Amino acid sequence: MEAEQPAKRTKSSKGRKALTPLEKQIIELKSDNPDKMLVIQVGYKYKLFGEDARKAAAILNIMFIPGGDDGAKDDQFSYCSFPDFKLHINLKRLLTHGHKIGVIKQMESSVVKSVEKSSRSDLMKRELTAVYTRGTYMGDEDIGESLGDEESGGYIICVNVSASGESPSKSLKVPFCVLAIQPATGEIIHDSFEDVYPFNELNTRLLYLNPSEVIIINNQEQLIGQLTKLIRLINPEVLTLIKPVPDYPEIQSSLSEFFTTMDDGKNRDLYDYYTVNFDEPTQVCVSHMIEYLKEFKLSNIFTIPTNISKFKNPNYMILSHNTIQALEIFQNSTDANSSRGSLVWLLDHTRTRSGKRLLRKWISKPLVDRVQIESRLQSIEDMSREYNQVIDSFKSLLDKMGKVDLEQLLIKVHYSASYNTPRISRYELFKMLECFNEVLIKAKTFEKAIDALSNFIKSPLLLNIFQKLLELSKEEIVPHFLNTINSSSFLNEASEDYKVNFFDLNYRNWEGITNELEEISKLEEALEQELEAVRKLLKRPQLKYTTNNREPYLIEVRNGPQVDALSANFQRINGTLLVSRFRTSEISELYKLLKYRQERLTNSCDESFNQFLVEIDQNHQYFSHIIQIVSQFDCLLSLTAASSIRGNYSKPELVSSQTIDVRNGRNPIIENLTPTYVPNNISLSYDKERVLILTGPNMGGKSSYVKQIGLMIIMAQIGCYLPCDSAVVGIFDSIFIRMGSNDNILKGTSTFMNEMLECYDVLSGMTSKSLIILDEVGRGTSTNDGISIAYAILRYLIESQLAPIVLFITHYPSLHVLESTYSSVINYHMGYKEIKNDDLQFPEIVFLYTLVRGVVNNLYGLNVARLADLPEDVIKMAFEVSEKLKNTIEVEQVESFVGRSVRLLKQITSGESSEKIVEELEFLSRNE
Repeated sequence: MEAEQPAKRTKSSKGRKALTPLEKQIIELKSDNPDKMLVIQVGYKYKLFGEDARKAAAILNIMFIPGGDDGAKDDQFSYCSFPDFKLHINLKRLLTHGHKIGVIKQMESSVVKSVEKSSRSDLMKRELTAVYTRGTYMGDEDIGESLGDEESGGYIICVNVSASGESPSKSLKVPFCVLAIQPATGEIIHDSFEDVYPFNELNTRLLYLNPSEVIIINNQEQLIGQLTKLIRLINPEVLTLIKPVPDYPEIQSSLSEFFTTMDDGKNRDLYDYYTVNFDEPTQVCVSHMIEYLKEFKLSNIFTIPTNISKFKNPNYMILSHNTIQALEIFQNSTDANSSRGSLVWLLDHTRTRSGKRLLRKWISKPLVDRVQIESRLQSIEDMSREYNQVIDSFKSLLDKMGKVDLEQLLIKVHYSASYNTPRISRYELFKMLECFNEVLIKAKTFEKAIDALSNFIKSPLLLNIFQKLLELSKEEIVPHFLNTINSSSFLNEASEDYKVNFFDLNYRNWEGITNELEEISKLEEALEQELEAVRKLLKRPQLKYTTNNREPYLIEVRNGPQVDALSANFQRINGTLLVSRFRTSEISELYKLLKYRQERLTNSCDESFNQFLVEIDQNHQYFSHIIQIVSQFDCLLSLTAASSIRGNYSKPELVSSQTIDVRNGRNPIIENLTPTYVPNNISLSYDKERVLILTGPNMGGKSSYVKQIGLMIIMAQIGCYLPCDSAVVGIFDSIFIRMGSNDNILKGTSTFMNEMLECYDVLSGMTSKSLIILDEVGRGTSTNDGISIAYAILRYLIESQLAPIVLFITHYPSLHVLESTYSSVINYHMGYKEIKNDDLQFPEIVFLYTLVRGVVNNLYGLNVARLADLPEDVIKMAFEVSEKLKNTIEVEQVESFVGRSVRLLKQITSGESSEKIVEELEFLSRNE
C-alpha cells in the first residue's frame, strides 16, 4: 500500500510553519476521537502521535521521535511507529494497560486515486475502522492464524441501581438489575435482586463474572462511590463508566430504533421480545449496553436471543462469594492470579475452549436436580467401564480440534455479518467449517454404532449427545459451505493471492470476482502484445519481462549503445552498472490499469467474503447447537478423567434426605498437592446427629477437614466421583461458609462487624437443605464476647426448625456442653499425640490429622509458636500468662452478651427490619 509523500512545511505570512495535509488530517482525526488512543496507518506502518505516542513508546519499548521528522519541536506531531504486521501484537500490549484504542486505516491507494481521479489531493483517505478496549478485543487485527484462541477479556457488565432518593445505608434494601455480556462468546446474562450494604449479593455476581468493564446507571454520588470501591476490590483495573438514570420513553424509542434498523429491519420483532419479556430496569440495561457496544461494532450481540440466560436458575445452586473464596473454587487463596490449587484446576481436563468455559459454569453452579446429577454420574460410569469405539473416536477428534475456538469464531461471523467488517480471517473460517464437518462426518460414520449405544450406555444424557449429533449430520449445510471454498488456497501460506483463490469458482460463480478476473486477463493479454511489439523493435525475439524489487513488466537492456538507441518512449524504472530496466509508455499505462483492476479484484473478493459470512450467519443456531453438544461431551470427559485421576474415587449414592455419610474421605485438592493425606469419615443426618462441633490444636487439620466436606458436596452435585471409599449424600440447595477473620477497610467494616454481617447472611438465607460451615465465630472480639456470640449462634442453629447440617469449628472448648443438652449435637476433635519433654514446661504435639470423638480443652497454640521458631523465652512467658488466665471468664458478662445475641438472632429470623438488626450488630461490634 503506497503512502502519500510527506509534504514539506512552508512558512506562512507570519513566519510560522504551515501544516502539511497529513498533519491537518491527524489533527482532525484526534479532534473527532478525543477519548481514544489513535493508531493511524501511514503506508506500511502504523503511527501514534503526540501524548499517545509518548505513552505507547514506553509500553511497547520503541523509539519516540520528539517534534516529528523535520525536527520542529511541535509536540503534537511527535510520534512512534511500528510495521503494519505488528498491529495485532502491539494492540494487545496497549490494551492490557487499560487504553481505549481507535484504529485508523488508509482506505485507498495512489493507483485508485490516479485511475478514478477521485480527488486532486495527494492525501489518502483515512477512516476509523475499529475501536477496542480490553473487554471488546478478540484478535480481530491478527493477520495470522489465531483460530480464535484469544483469551477473552472478561464480561462487560451494566449495573442498574434503582435506588430511591434516600441516602444509602446499611439498612436500606437496594434494588439491582445486572446485565452481563461476553463479547468473545456472545453470552448474555441478566439478573434482578435486592441487596443491602455491603452488597454481598452483588459481590457474588461480580466474582462469578470477573468483569473487565462496568457501566453503572445511577444518580446518587455516595452510592456510586460505594459500588465503584466494591468493583475495584474484585478487579483493580476494571474500566468503570457512570451513566445517569434515563427516562423510560427514551429507552423504548432507542430500542425500537435499533431493532428496526439493524440488518435492514430483519430483527424488528426483537423489540417486542425485549419489551414484553424483560422488566423496565433490564430494558434500561439492554439499551445502555447497545449504545455502548455500537462504537465497537458489537451491538448485534442482542440479535441472538437464544444466547440470553438468567443468572439464577431453580436447577442450580448459587455459591455465595464467601463460599467461592473459602473453598477456592476458581483461584487459590495465596495467589489470586493462579488457578493451581483450586477446584477448577483439579477438575479441568477439557480439550476444547468452549468445553473449558462450560465446565467452569458447571463447577460454579452445582445441580440441585437429582435426575440431572445422576445422569452425569451415569455418564462417567459408562465412559469409565470399558473401551467404546464411538466414545474413544470422538475423544480423539476433540484432541485434534482443541486449538480451534468454535464458539468465538462463530460469534465473530455474526459480528462481521452485520457490520460488513470481517473479524474472522478466511483461514479461521475454513478451519471452523472443517471442524464442524469432521464432527458431523464422525457421527455419520458411526450411525449404526450410535443407534446401538443403548445396549452399552445407560446415561440418557450421553445417549442424547450422540443422537443429536447424528440428527444434525443429516443436514447438508456444512458440506455446501465447504464446497464453496477452494481448500487448496491454504496450501501455500506465503501466497499473496489467498483472497483471490479463496472461493472455488467452479462450484459457485461470484459475479464481481469473475468480472474483475476477465478484465485482468484482457490487460495481461494486452501486456503480452506490447511485449511482442518491443521484441520486434529491439530485434530480440526471445525477450521476456523481468521483475526487480517488486516492479514487474520491466524491459531489461544492457547499458551502452543499446540503451542509447532507445527512444524517449522508454521510461527508465531502475538499473545497475550493467543493465537498465524500462517500461514503454504503453506498458506503463497498461500496468497502472492492471494494478487498478487487481485492487478492484481484492475489493470484490472482500465483498463476496462478507456476503458469504452473512449466509453462514443465517445458520447461527444450527452451528451453535453443535458447539453446545460438543462442549457437553467435553465436560463429561473431563469429569471422567478427574474421577479416575488417582484411581480411588467412588460414585456417590444420592438420597432424598439431608445426609452426609462418607467413609475414608479426603480433601481432593490437598491430596493432589501433597504426597500423603490422612482420610477421615463423616456421618451427619438431619434426623440424627446433624451439628458437628470441631475442636483441636492449631494447624491440626480442622479447616482442611470441613473444606473437604464442602468440596465433596459440590463435586457430587456437579456429577463427579468423590475421593473416598464410599459416600451417601443428600442434595443441598445452598452452602454457607464463614471462615477466617479480616478487616475490610475499603468497605469500612471492622473484623468483628464483617464477621457478624457474614453470620447474618448465613442465618437469614439458610434453608432446611443448607450445609453451613462456620469457622472461629467470635474470634474478632474479646474472649468473653466471642464465646457468648458463638454460643448464641450455635444454639440457634441447633434449635432451628429448619434443621440444617452444621459444621462448627471453635477454639472455645466450653461449647462442648451443648452435646449433653441436644441429641443432634456431636463433639469431635482433630487427633494429636502429646510427647512429654523434661526440658520443657509443656509437651510437644504431633498432629495425627484424624477425626476423634470428644473435645479438646487445650489448643496447644504454643506448640504452633515453636513451629514458627519464636524465641524460647517468648514461648515460656506466654505459657505462664496462659496458665494464669485459664478459667477467668466473667460469667455475668457472658450471660448478658448471650441474651443480647439471642434477641438479635430472633430478629433475623422473624423478618424484623434490617435497620434494627444492624443496630444490634453495631452494638456488639462496639463492645468487642
